[in-house]
Amino acid sequence: MSPFEILLENFLQALTAGVLVGTIYGVMCVGLGLIFGVMRVINFAHGSFLMIGLFIPYWLWLLFRIDPYLSMLVTAPALFGLGYLIQATLIAPLYRRERAMVLEPLSVLMLTAGVGLIIDNLTFMAFGPDFRGITLDFASKALWIGDILNINYTRLIAFLSSIAITVALSLFLGRTDLGRAIRSTAQNRDAASLCGINVMRIYNVTFGLGCAVLGVVGCLMIPFYLVSPSIGLAFGVRSFITVVLGGIGSIPGCILGGLILGVVESVAAQFVTATSASIFSFVIFILVLFFRPTGLMGMKV
Repeated sequence: MSPFEILLENFLQALTAGVLVGTIYGVMCVGLGLIFGVMRVINFAHGSFLMIGLFIPYWLWLLFRIDPYLSMLVTAPALFGLGYLIQATLIAPLYRRERAMVLEPLSVLMLTAGVGLIIDNLTFMAFGPDFRGITLDFASKALWIGDILNINYTRLIAFLSSIAITVALSLFLGRTDLGRAIRSTAQNRDAASLCGINVMRIYNVTFGLGCAVLGVVGCLMIPFYLVSPSIGLAFGVRSFITVVLGGIGSIPGCILGGLILGVVESVAAQFVTATSASIFSFVIFILVLFFRPTGLMGMKV
């Protein structure tokens, strides 16, 4: 093969890997975008909830040999319940107080950051700093497309499942009574309340739903990602970059931002080290903030 053919093959492989990973990044941030779209609050504990979503299928596999894809039936409800509980008991009282004072819920941001720190440190105390992972029988196998591209089966499953999650969530928000109540609350909280919608209950459900998505994503990622208490911060930062790129509060924007981030990091890693490749993501992040502060598909707030 000529040097050009080798370069083209590497580029196509990196582009494919970037699309696969970028889609996962995007659906990872759907919950974050949903919570902001309804509550106008950034969940700074987002990465910590994802870390829990990775640990639950890991321990279910290690202790009971439950397939991580089947463990979604446990992980998603568990994360929904945790998110609902935290929102109802910790965030809601603070939210009511600041809304009554006609203030932006800024202290809620600090509260979610504190919740994230508590989750991270409790997990660190319980399990230590070690990285852990699981090994599935087909994790090392790949689907070949011609003689050029190969796609790892676990990443392909995560890619297809991410698309299905996004479509299912969109249908839920558009075609169910609860989904329409969530959208109404996002558009106008006071008007929704006058129509008989229990706004605080909608906030509880929204926060829980955003966390449940992370539970599903964690089950999709654990076959090819290592988990430790420290990854919450790393994924949290990546999630914020993604939602800002696509536009805070926009679910399609989350997917677009994830694709951009995944492709840029994957292609750049062909020319520089993986650590240095993340610099390109931050450069694009700064440029988007400078020229389009609301993101590529963001809404004005």
